Amino acid sequence: MEANGEEQPADVEQQELGDEELHHGDEEAIVLGDIDDEDGMEEEEEDDDDDDDEGMESEDDDDSDSAGAADEPSEDPVDTSDPANRGIKMYGCEHYRRRAMIVAPCCDKPFWCRHCHNAACNDNEVDPKKRHVLDRKALREVVCGLCGVRQEKASHCTQCGVAFGRYTCLLCSFFDDDVTKECFHCKDCGICRVGGRSNFFHCRTCNCCYAVQLRDSHVCIENSMHANCPVCCEFLFDSIKPINIMPCGHTIHQECLRSLAEHATYTCPVCCKSIMSAAAMERVWEEMDMSVQSNPMPPEYQTTRVGILCNDCQQRSTVPFHFIGHKCAVCGSYNTRRT
Repeated sequence: MEANGEEQPADVEQQELGDEELHHGDEEAIVLGDIDDEDGMEEEEEDDDDDDDEGMESEDDDDSDSAGAADEPSEDPVDTSDPANRGIKMYGCEHYRRRAMIVAPCCDKPFWCRHCHNAACNDNEVDPKKRHVLDRKALREVVCGLCGVRQEKASHCTQCGVAFGRYTCLLCSFFDDDVTKECFHCKDCGICRVGGRSNFFHCRTCNCCYAVQLRDSHVCIENSMHANCPVCCEFLFDSIKPINIMPCGHTIHQECLRSLAEHATYTCPVCCKSIMSAAAMERVWEEMDMSVQSNPMPPEYQTTRVGILCNDCQQRSTVPFHFIGHKCAVCGSYNTRRT
């Protein structure tokens, strides 16, 4: 069962809105699917300090191994004769197929996943004083979905021996029977992600996993993913919605980026640079050229000139005044402001 956008592969087809690109340059849309945070990450990082120091010379590091923290997903056929494989994909919720419920330490109640807990105890809770979200790092117990025994978290049930998921990461307290997601644990992010380890690399400057197509083409911004979406304000790092990197390097939900373009807003809400590649924006500027030509200014304004600053190339120029917009004399962008 798909999990609210986490099923998007790392190499999705080019996303388009009309004629405008919704991805960074010619690279395919970056899609990041968070699954669950790690439990006990601090202990693991202490063991990996030496390895991390050696890799800091390179800005981008694709070594996301978790030193055995998570079982690698397998595409091998399921051995139905193995008792541990009973009930595969028969249990779970709308977000995940798994055979164990997590026990929320905050309210001591079992839920299939953190999203189910947060929906019941936060989104749908009418009493503001009772609203709360699950602290994923505090998870310690699970309830077997088959026999109902409550126990400390583990990969298999201590009572009936069933595996809680075909993919298991005890650091993140995460279980999933759907191995087609190609889940993997990134030790640098500290969480499990979807899309296949080979399709992502961890950028140490941006401090997040990006699609390998963006390794040499994205603009690095320190901790760029550790911020809220500039449109909907949801925290991006562990969001389960698809995320895009804009040409300026800032990040945004794919659906929020699409909404901006649909409303003819083509500037980054953070830095005001254009939200799409130069090739895509060129088509927008051509349409504005035609609008300017078809709407001449009154005679008394035809000789008026104004000073502008281009948000894209950061160059200043003096151009003819027009109520539709002012075209940069250097790069041809209409993403300008008067000075």
